Amino acid sequence: MNAILVGVDGSEASTSAVRWAAGAAQVEGVGLKIVGVYDASTSDYAPGLIIPQDVIDAIRQDASDAVHAAATVAKEAAPDVALETSIVDGDAARALLELGKDASAIVLGTRGLGSVKGLFLGSVSTTVAAHSHGRVVVVTGEGSADGPVVVGVDDSPVSDAAVAEAYRQAALRNTRLIAVHTWTPLDVDALHGYGIDREEVDRMSQDAVEAVAERMAGYAENYPDVVVERHVLPEEPAKAILDAAGDDAQLIVVGSRGRGGFKGLLLGSTSQRIMHQAHTPVMVVRA
Repeated sequence: MNAILVGVDGSEASTSAVRWAAGAAQVEGVGLKIVGVYDASTSDYAPGLIIPQDVIDAIRQDASDAVHAAATVAKEAAPDVALETSIVDGDAARALLELGKDASAIVLGTRGLGSVKGLFLGSVSTTVAAHSHGRVVVVTGEGSADGPVVVGVDDSPVSDAAVAEAYRQAALRNTRLIAVHTWTPLDVDALHGYGIDREEVDRMSQDAVEAVAERMAGYAENYPDVVVERHVLPEEPAKAILDAAGDDAQLIVVGSRGRGGFKGLLLGSTSQRIMHQAHTPVMVVRA
């Protein structure tokens, strides 16, 4: 399925996700599939409980209404994008992971707080981002339409996958790329406290700048028109990336080393913190 899949639940957070996903589908030249997931099953704590059919019908209707409203938002945001909708009964995270196996990307909103009706709490977004085999975008804020793409860079395959996608996104969006690398999780004041003077800090930063430039050289050749701004500094990684993004970035790209599926590894602490604290969409890219 050459389409971006977006999950909706009728909340303001999922509406933001739909708007972003529609724009992304337009930029990438793919379709958009809107999915509403409802769960009418009972928990293990009440296995004998039978939910009345009229209640199930009402739950399904809520999901249907959410999908129809989302379709209207998508058509307004990107009228030329091919649109498909569906409603699915089941666990939200599992259903989206299954439906998203062949999707170009999975997009979800998150608001941190939930309600009885709400599906896309932080836990669902985090679960999907941690276990999907493909790209997942968590929309915590719509970001700036003309802002930069921000990516974290280190010396791992996880970073390589994220950097490649970040270059691609910057090229598609005709914007600059900010590459952030932290060569130690200690900030400047902490380094000084350990007796490392400013000249030594500057020297180590310059060494790191050269290493980052060398590592990114291959990607730069593939995207010669993308202007890259490098932030190389001593700092905790998530803080450095969030500071670089601020409120002006249009997208943050981070890597994940999980194996996919429900037995896969969880997201790293840096990616999780960025997802939970960013004010702009965060794309998690599988290594």
